[in-house]
Amino acid sequence: MIPACAEPAETRTDEGRARLYGFLAGVFGSPPTEESQRALSDMATVLGIDCPRELAVSELEREFMDLFVVPNSRYVAPYESVYRDRWLLPPGPGKGATEQVIGGLLMGESTLAVRQCFLEARVEPMEDLPDHIGNELRLMSHLWSDEARESCGGNGRLAELRSKVRDDHLLQWLGELRGKVSKQDRLGFYSAALRVAEVVLENDRN
Repeated sequence: MIPACAEPAETRTDEGRARLYGFLAGVFGSPPTEESQRALSDMATVLGIDCPRELAVSELEREFMDLFVVPNSRYVAPYESVYRDRWLLPPGPGKGATEQVIGGLLMGESTLAVRQCFLEARVEPMEDLPDHIGNELRLMSHLWSDEARESCGGNGRLAELRSKVRDDHLLQWLGELRGKVSKQDRLGFYSAALRVAEVVLENDRN
């Protein structure tokens, strides 16, 4: 039963957003299926985003593995810390040596910051590091799902945390990830999927 002080339409909207983010998390967190391919293509069409249709699932499975799982010449790391964090190395031996700044590494400050968001949401990442794109989208799904259950009497904590995950994390690096994927994506499917995720997050913010 929906509490008397909650609007049923608002609750349905929150649940719908939770399902949407959960679906997108699955797109980037697991190999594709015919159903997920069809659903993503339909979403892209509605949003005016070019997305290939009728691709063989076996082709998409290879693309998924090559782009996001197996280290190879086409691999693109799907972790926030790789794009945003920098490591300061002390100067080496020798006169005139200076500190060096390097990037592109895992387990940086972003990883820890996203993990803190998971802890605040009282949930654990399903698999992999917290700042994997699939985990960050899954966290958005969880927060919207909680919002639906707490639509009556909420104190704004969930909305604030959701905004942090969206604005301070996902939207800060998703565009760069999409740019790198577009250079390696032979089929165009995952470039389109990332653009769909961007648009969903932007619409959520607005």
